[in-house]
Amino acid sequence: MKKNKKRSSEQPSRKTESLFLRNLKGISVYLCCISIALFIMYYFEGDAGMLLAIALGCALLLSLLVTLLVKSFLQVSCTVDTTSVNKGDVIRYVIRVNKTITFPTPVIELYMDCSPHLTKEIDVYKLTLGFHTGNQVEIPVLSRHTGVAHIGMRDVLISDYLGVFCFRLKTSAENNTVRLSVYPNIPDVAVQTNFLKTAVLFSGGDDEEEETDETALVQTGFPGYDHREYYPGDPVKRINWKLSSKRDIYMIRLDEKMAGTGQLFFLDMPPAQQNEITLSVRDNIIEGMLAVFTMIVQEGNEVILFFPNGTTWQRKEIRHTADIQALQELTADFAPCLNGQLIPKEIITSHKTPICFTTATAENLSSVSQIVSQIPDGLLISSELARLPQLTSEMWLLSDDWELKKY
Repeated sequence: MKKNKKRSSEQPSRKTESLFLRNLKGISVYLCCISIALFIMYYFEGDAGMLLAIALGCALLLSLLVTLLVKSFLQVSCTVDTTSVNKGDVIRYVIRVNKTITFPTPVIELYMDCSPHLTKEIDVYKLTLGFHTGNQVEIPVLSRHTGVAHIGMRDVLISDYLGVFCFRLKTSAENNTVRLSVYPNIPDVAVQTNFLKTAVLFSGGDDEEEETDETALVQTGFPGYDHREYYPGDPVKRINWKLSSKRDIYMIRLDEKMAGTGQLFFLDMPPAQQNEITLSVRDNIIEGMLAVFTMIVQEGNEVILFFPNGTTWQRKEIRHTADIQALQELTADFAPCLNGQLIPKEIITSHKTPICFTTATAENLSSVSQIVSQIPDGLLISSELARLPQLTSEMWLLSDDWELKKY
């Protein structure tokens, strides 16, 4: 947080220096014009040169006075058509410039700024107001990464009519900066049997009956399960993995409607500088997490997710598709955990083996390394884009098309 404050405090000094140099350049050009007028007055025609020099001086004075007058009657405001968008959507950022005086304005320059979550085509927009009282600029902005994004005006400058001097127009940062929530997409991916099998084993499901009991018919009155061979389209949750491993063929339970197991997941999201790599890794993990939860829910299982929100851990139970859609909206506000508690207490006291999604990259390994040391038997899911080394035997990598494969 301190670094961010330092960067923001340095920006005004850079702007002031740039504005000073720009005015110095304009004054230099103007002095060259005066020099030419004096040269004409001295060497060629005294009266014409004198008139030219006086005209230039009066023009500059009049230009400054009118510009300062018009500047005090200008107002700039900004709006967006929506503050909640899905990744990949285009937002319309509208800047309105109004004046309450009839004088035409010189050139007004609008300098745009946005967080790395967004992409704009042009950084500087220029406009003038003739005798009209207002004008507006519509700027298309692409939402490229999920999370909380910001867009606003870094600076508003107005030059005088001769282009010699340039002034900064005072604007309110709060009124001209807009906060956006960029939601991730929920990928439509095929069921990944290998990972779901591993997730079921980690969930602590009861597949430990002996084959003699499992193959007994329910009509006999004795405890057991009826089975048949697995066919594509059958719920993966109803596969008896132990029996299938013994027979070298997938076997489906027929007489039991599987109850949700409430597999524990948590999200490790260490603080990191927002750039293209870290935001791409974050997108990949969060969208992959939503895809995994969709697969699990469709197979009749339940999910319990713990995610960080600044200084606290939040819990979300996912049983239905509507819960995943609600989680999709929450993900934009996910904030790194800053209280030093890398694993939720509820997971530690549950004595269950969790599955951890991590947004850590190769440059930010400390948190995920500590997590692996505390739960060495846990399952870790990382993005291929993060380029993490293998930290545990149960480490899975998520590709950019959300395919899971073991490290």
